[in-house]
Amino acid sequence: MTVPLLEIANLNVKFRLGAGDLPVSSDVSFTLDKGRVLGLIGESGSGKTITSKAILRLLPAGGEMSADHIRYNGRDIAALPPREFDRLRGADLAMIFQDPVGSFNPVKTVGWHFRKVGRLHPGGHGGIMADAAEALRQVDIADPKTTLGKYPHQLSGGMLQRCLIALVMFSKPSLIVADEPTTNLDNLVERQIIDLFDKLRREVDASFIFITHDMTIAEQVSDSIIVMYAGQIVEQGPTEALMRDPRHPYTQGLVKTARELEGDVEKLTEISGEVGTGAWPENRCRFAPRCPLYDAACDHAIALHHVKEHGEVRCIKANRSEDAI
Repeated sequence: MTVPLLEIANLNVKFRLGAGDLPVSSDVSFTLDKGRVLGLIGESGSGKTITSKAILRLLPAGGEMSADHIRYNGRDIAALPPREFDRLRGADLAMIFQDPVGSFNPVKTVGWHFRKVGRLHPGGHGGIMADAAEALRQVDIADPKTTLGKYPHQLSGGMLQRCLIALVMFSKPSLIVADEPTTNLDNLVERQIIDLFDKLRREVDASFIFITHDMTIAEQVSDSIIVMYAGQIVEQGPTEALMRDPRHPYTQGLVKTARELEGDVEKLTEISGEVGTGAWPENRCRFAPRCPLYDAACDHAIALHHVKEHGEVRCIKANRSEDAI
């Protein structure tokens, strides 16, 4: 039996506040196989980024994570001592943040960053700078040597994002979390970055968790998709099945909007309301305030359940929720 690269069981994240605990992610469970891409999608506030940061122990101050287990290559890394986990993160586990500017020291050249990473994770055969230039070529930077001598402010947002991707790939991690890497880029550059990820997924021996709020992007880059809402997984399954036949009303709304964006409609379908806060009633569907199908029967029946040849859905009306939104 093949061991998944990553296996998460019942991951929970909360923040300690003066008035008590604020849960932001609840009972998140999934697996990711080697060489695959998992799309993690949802609106802002759905918990997708904070869940991924919890896996890599990058929660901000006040954040706390618990899980039944977090297995990487079959080894439970949830209880590793901090120093041991730090050796894993950055070498085997890495993250591409959505703001490339904030990921670079503004007074150091791009080449300085590669030298720093290269000293921490040696292994190249042509010298650090030669290997760095090759890494930049792999992300389609035409003049790597000149780029290595530049400072972050001398590069465009798209160029700097490519440099960040190359820098993360430089240490050859096995698992890479990409947190909305096309945010704040214009449409043309966004398309180029997505094409680059599509290229990397075919050429690089790594697994990706690709965080996005755009179903169209998730469809292109992912082998499977997890849809999160209000800190919970509401639907997950193979990309083709989920995009062809979304079952949860929230997923249907996201897919419908994505299809309309590809078409020629003047007005997009809107999912009314907003994602709520972490103060959710314990036994009530969190999507209830926005769901046209909600009734009392939905409460106390909010567990994920398996749908044959599809995946898992957190909705008891999954088989009759077509075109709900």
